[in-house]
Amino acid sequence: MARVSTRNRRRKRILGTALSAFTCIALVAGCAQQISGTPTTMGSYSTTEVAGLPVTNGPSGPKPGAPESPLPVEGTDNGPMDKLARNAVADIDDYWTAVFPEAFHRQQFAPVKRLVSYDAGGPGTQVCGENTAGVVNAFYCPPDDLIAWDRGTLLPELDNSFGPMAVVAVLAHEMGHAVQHRARTVRSDDQVIVLEQQADCFTGAYFRHVAEGSSKYFQISTGQGLNEVMGVLSFIRDSPGKSDFQGSNAHGSAFDRVTAFQYGFDEGPQRCAKMDFNDVSKRTTLFSSWKAEQDTDLPVDQKGLEAVEKSLREVFRDTGAEPPRITTDQSACAGRKPTSPATYCESTNTISLDLPTLQKIAKPPNKDVESGYGDFAAYAQVASRYALSVQKAAGLPLDDPAAGLRTACMVGAWSGLLVEDPIGKRNPVGSLRVVADDIDEGVSALLGEDGLIAADVNGDQVPVGFARVEAFRVGVQEGMSPCTTKYSAS
Repeated sequence: MARVSTRNRRRKRILGTALSAFTCIALVAGCAQQISGTPTTMGSYSTTEVAGLPVTNGPSGPKPGAPESPLPVEGTDNGPMDKLARNAVADIDDYWTAVFPEAFHRQQFAPVKRLVSYDAGGPGTQVCGENTAGVVNAFYCPPDDLIAWDRGTLLPELDNSFGPMAVVAVLAHEMGHAVQHRARTVRSDDQVIVLEQQADCFTGAYFRHVAEGSSKYFQISTGQGLNEVMGVLSFIRDSPGKSDFQGSNAHGSAFDRVTAFQYGFDEGPQRCAKMDFNDVSKRTTLFSSWKAEQDTDLPVDQKGLEAVEKSLREVFRDTGAEPPRITTDQSACAGRKPTSPATYCESTNTISLDLPTLQKIAKPPNKDVESGYGDFAAYAQVASRYALSVQKAAGLPLDDPAAGLRTACMVGAWSGLLVEDPIGKRNPVGSLRVVADDIDEGVSALLGEDGLIAADVNGDQVPVGFARVEAFRVGVQEGMSPCTTKYSAS
C-alpha cells in the first residue's frame, strides 16, 4: 500500500538526527562488528494480564529512593543522564548475574570491563578506535568489552521523547550484545539482524524482571510503561524500502523489533538464544525488492476503498462469510452508536465510514505537526470492522472480552497475506500488496489509545497495548486459524 515513515503519534519530540540508537554508526575496522533478532500461540489469552503479569498503569522510571550505583564511568560529567545510565547498567548487571548461570549452562556472568560516557557535541575522544565527535549513539564494542553512550544528545532526547525507561532500554540492548559474546549465542558469520533481534529479545527478558518488581533501581507499568518501551523500538526501526533484512546493517522493522522484545518478555533468555537466521527470515517483513508502484501511498478515496474492499473479500472468501456492504454514508444502526472512523452494523451487515477522519489517520506522520499514522493504519480500521462481520457469520460474540483480540488477529492475518517476499516464505493473496512500513504503521497504531484495530463492535479497545500487538502479530505470522482458536469466545 505504502512506504511511509512511522512515528508514535503521542511522542512528537523526535530524535533530530534520526540515527538509530542501536547502531554503531561507522566506527573503524577494528570495531566494524560493533554491535551497536516464533513463538507460536501458547496458553490462553487474557485482556487483564501481560504474559501472566497483572496489567498495571502506575509510574514507570527510577524507583523513589533507589540507590545510586558506584559503577565507574570514564568521561562522566556526573550529570543526570550519566546517573540514569550508570544505574541502568548496574541493574542490568544484577539481572544477568542472577539468570545467566541457569540460562547458559551454569556459566557465571562477567560485567563489561569499561563504561564510557561522552558528549557527541563536544570535541570528541577516542573510543573503540574512533573519535566520538558527532557520534549520536550508544554501542557495545567487543574488542574492548565496553559500552559507551552519548550523554549530550542521544540520552536526553530519548528521555524527553519517550521517558527515562527509553534510556534503560537502549542500554539493555547494548548489554544484550555483551551477553551474546559471553554466552556464545551467535557466530562470527551470523547476519547482523540476528545479532540485533537477539539483543532486542534479551532486552525484553530484562524488562520482564523490572515488570515483576525485582529491580532495585527501576519500575515499569505493564500498560503504558511497556507501550512506551515498545514505542522506542518502533521509532528506531530500520527504514523500510531502504534496508533489507539480509543487509550488513539491518536491525529490523518495528514489527521485527517489537516481536523480538515480546519473545524475550514472554519466554525469557532461553528463547532469545534460539534465534537464528531461519527464525528471523520466517517472520520478517523487511524486504527490499518491492515493485516501484508499491512505494507510494494508497489514497483514502473511493478508488482506494474499492481496492481494499476487493482485497478483504479475497482474503476472507474461504470463511464463507457474506461480505458486508461498505459505504461512506453515515447510515443509522438501530441500537448501535457510531464508532469513529468506521462503524459495523450487524443487523444490516454494513460498514459505515467517516471518510474525513480516515483521511486524517492516513496522513503521513510528521514530527512538526499533528498527523496520522499512515495509509495502512487508516485502512486497517476498515479491515477491523470487516473482521467483525466474519466473526458474526461464525456465530461469535462481537462484544465479549476476546472480540478485540480476534479482530486484531484477523487484521494481522489479512496484512500477512498481502506481503510478497523474494524468498518465497509467503504466498500473497490477490493483487493488493503491503510493504514493511505498512505493517509498522499497524504496530504504531496499536500502541496508540484511539484506534479500532483491536476494538470490539462498540469501539472498546483491548486495554493493554502489549496484548493488542501480540494478537496482531499472531495473525501476521500464523494466519487466520489461531484468531478463533487462541482467542475463543469467553
